[in-house]
Amino acid sequence: MLLAASSAPTSSSWQVVKAHKAFGRKYVSQLQAIRQATLLLSLSEDGVNLYTIPQLKLTCQASRTRYASRFAWSEDKAMLCVAIKRKIIQFHYDGREFVELKEYSAPDTPQALHWCGDAICIGLKNNYQLMQSSSGVTSEVAPTGKATQACVTEISKSEFLISQDTTSLFLGANGKLSKRPGITWSDTPVAVSFSKPYAVAVLPGHIEVRSTHRLSDHGLVQSLPIAGTHVLTACQSTGRIFVAATGSDGIHQLTPVPFHEQACALADMHQFAEALTLLTYAAESQSEADRRLEDEINLRYGHHLFGKGEYDEGLAQMGMSSSSNPVTLLHLFPSLASPNLLQPVSHLLPGAKLPRVAEPSGEAYVQAVTTLLPYLLSHRSRLAAFTASQPASTKPATSTTASQAASTAASTTPTQPATASQATTGDRAAAASESGQGASEADVADAPSTSYSSGMGEGEEGPGSPVHSRPHEFLAGLQPEQRHRLAVLVDTAILKAMLAMDDTGALLRFVQRSNDIDLREGEAALRARGRYSELVALYQHRGQHEAALDLLHTLTSSPQDLPVPPSGAAAELRDLTGVWAAVRYLVAVGGTQTGLVKRHAGWILTVDPEAGLEMFTEMQPALPPDSVLPILAGHAPSLCATYLESAISQGSVSAQEYNIYLAQMYLQSLLEQPDSEKQQRTVSPGQEAAHLGTPAAAAPPDADAKLKRLLRSSHFIDAERLLKVIPHNSLLEVQALLHKHLGNHREALRIYLEVLHDFQLAEEYCDGLYEEGRKADRNGVHRLPASLQAKLQGVGGQEAGTPGGSGSDLYLLLIEALLEQQDTDDAVQAAQDAGSHAGVSLEWQRVAELLGRKCDRIDAVQALPLLPLQMPLRLLVPFLQGSVRLVVEQARNAAVVRSLRRSENLQIREDLTKCKQRSVLVTAERACLLCHRRIANTVFVAYPDGPLAHYSCHKKQAGSGQL
Repeated sequence: MLLAASSAPTSSSWQVVKAHKAFGRKYVSQLQAIRQATLLLSLSEDGVNLYTIPQLKLTCQASRTRYASRFAWSEDKAMLCVAIKRKIIQFHYDGREFVELKEYSAPDTPQALHWCGDAICIGLKNNYQLMQSSSGVTSEVAPTGKATQACVTEISKSEFLISQDTTSLFLGANGKLSKRPGITWSDTPVAVSFSKPYAVAVLPGHIEVRSTHRLSDHGLVQSLPIAGTHVLTACQSTGRIFVAATGSDGIHQLTPVPFHEQACALADMHQFAEALTLLTYAAESQSEADRRLEDEINLRYGHHLFGKGEYDEGLAQMGMSSSSNPVTLLHLFPSLASPNLLQPVSHLLPGAKLPRVAEPSGEAYVQAVTTLLPYLLSHRSRLAAFTASQPASTKPATSTTASQAASTAASTTPTQPATASQATTGDRAAAASESGQGASEADVADAPSTSYSSGMGEGEEGPGSPVHSRPHEFLAGLQPEQRHRLAVLVDTAILKAMLAMDDTGALLRFVQRSNDIDLREGEAALRARGRYSELVALYQHRGQHEAALDLLHTLTSSPQDLPVPPSGAAAELRDLTGVWAAVRYLVAVGGTQTGLVKRHAGWILTVDPEAGLEMFTEMQPALPPDSVLPILAGHAPSLCATYLESAISQGSVSAQEYNIYLAQMYLQSLLEQPDSEKQQRTVSPGQEAAHLGTPAAAAPPDADAKLKRLLRSSHFIDAERLLKVIPHNSLLEVQALLHKHLGNHREALRIYLEVLHDFQLAEEYCDGLYEEGRKADRNGVHRLPASLQAKLQGVGGQEAGTPGGSGSDLYLLLIEALLEQQDTDDAVQAAQDAGSHAGVSLEWQRVAELLGRKCDRIDAVQALPLLPLQMPLRLLVPFLQGSVRLVVEQARNAAVVRSLRRSENLQIREDLTKCKQRSVLVTAERACLLCHRRIANTVFVAYPDGPLAHYSCHKKQAGSGQL
């Protein structure tokens, strides 16, 4: 036995340091080192012996192993399996000796033996079998074929290689094939060893090295002309393989080339996938240089695939590089990133020399841009999350605020580009194209697209985009201004990418939310494609409201004047559709831009007055009516009253302040002459109180009904002003309602009865006032009964309907007015002459019918003295019967109430008696509930549940609010 050592761990030269001539008397057929205990297992005719290293001193021997053919050692279990003819014996090494555990029989003499998990793989002459170490149950795995020698090679703890003819098969611990196809050799292998990731086989004339993962092209890596080799063993820790050859060649050492050198060579041959696979094997001990190499190969591989038209795979490979960033991706798309935007961030390009790839064109360009969009959105969201995590002082300041941009915008083309985010902070979700663009594009609709300046923390990844390995390290190395320029570049590229795709509304939703699109480039790109709706949204979020509304005006009235015909959503902004778009725009801007609304409300009202009216009513905050009414008077006078109605009903203006204006509008429209539709009627100088600057308006068809309804419901009408405007014999019913506001009920009833001759209106007038009085009573305004008021003040002492009067007094006034219409003497004479019911006057009949209908509302004590003595008693029978029934019912109700009150009084007296009968026992030990001192002879308080307390303590607690 010869011991050899190398001068250094990486040295290829070995030197024999010691020879043990008496190591064994027989031929040694197998050796295996136990690394954990620095021991050596040796197999010879004497059996399996265990030696120490490097002394090679025999420590123990496995019993009954003489003439053994093979053995297998399990480092994890400290188990030894020995094949002796057709028997297999298991031993356990306890640190001092081998203890025999089990013995199983084999179908034939094993030629190969190897542990595989809890099982043992046995190589026989004709086949391979898998034996369970716990039960000895065997199962056939595969035949050996024409191979003269069975060969089993460990790849990992759960996978091994077996030789079958000229092929090595991959088998798992369950005995099934774990990978297809196997490794094909040029000849039948004699021995096979494994040095990750290569399998090395000894063939009759040479040695072959093949890859274990690149199997489709047979994975031939190297061929070594070493003949006569019979022994092949590998060092798992270093990957070296030692080859023992017959003759004078001796022992050869095969040392693997470092993985990074192999990866560089493979990358130069454009075998990037193989190069990256090799670098994964060195991941555990990967240095910074290896990581940079892997990033470089990923980028080169991505460019290589992109140039071949495999855009999805190419961008995915580039995304796997930690040095990948939006600038690297956009470097492939010059049309998406202009030099003006790319130059300030060109230092972010990786230092590695990347191949030049031409930008696709035609349908290939659309496909490439569709694939790129999710990656841009992914970088966008990560940048947003990082920006949100930074202190506010480190965030970039915008170059132009929204208010400044709004005040300086004077045309559709701004003079200064806005490259900073000038919109409000808010959650945003980027949209992308829907069906017809592939799965990756459809998924973009749900990808986050938070604005960088808004500081949103959403960090979700786009579909298909790999998670950046070190995104925060890359972003942390940038200054706030650099991050802002990067944000502008990405958002502008997203806009141009969406322009290249089919229009599904994604771009419009994108620009409607906060973004960092460069205004000058975004405007040029959108105008070139006729996407004016998106341009309007971009103007809005840059504060360019004047330019946006001018563009909407052009789209509505004269789209043919635009240099590029409108497309997408802008193609529908004609006529009324464009007007409503302008209305929504101004509503979104709100009432803060008064000058802007005044400049553009004219053409909106001219094209569609209803749209203009909705604009003023829906605007939040609303414009004051003093600003809106002159605009409406100049362009749509008929809508002035409608606007005030809506504003008052919504509560945006005070009814107390503007009900009088609304009444004046109705009144003025009713007073206009029928032939003056074009020329509005003016108010005479002597009636200036009624004008008050109210704009003239065309009379709406229902102005009369609206005016009456307003006069009946509103309490904020200046009746004196309106009465001065109305001619004496005009709008009589309106005059009656105005007299109601002044409390002139006699005059109002006179107009109904003497002028209009409408008894029903007069009765409805009284009914309305009576209901108002009852409602006031229900709200807490109590009045004395009418009879009692009459005794105290007299019926005529206070006008009915006045604050101190009763609603029932109005009916008395109505009765008086009816009787005044009739000449009492003539009526009596006519009644005596007729001698029948037919001679009764119409006024007497109306009075009698009124008394019968309203017997529950009219006080009979006050009503009867008003009636003429000549009125037939038969007319008053319904009234008298109803009054008597009402009095009886009230008396009965009062009796019931009296009984209930008496019962309640008795119950309270009973409760009081029980309380007075309560006794409290005060002993020397009774203590205060609050201060826990003795009550003694002090004044105390007894609580309902029994405890006592000093009066002073109770008073303190009650004062502090704790009781």
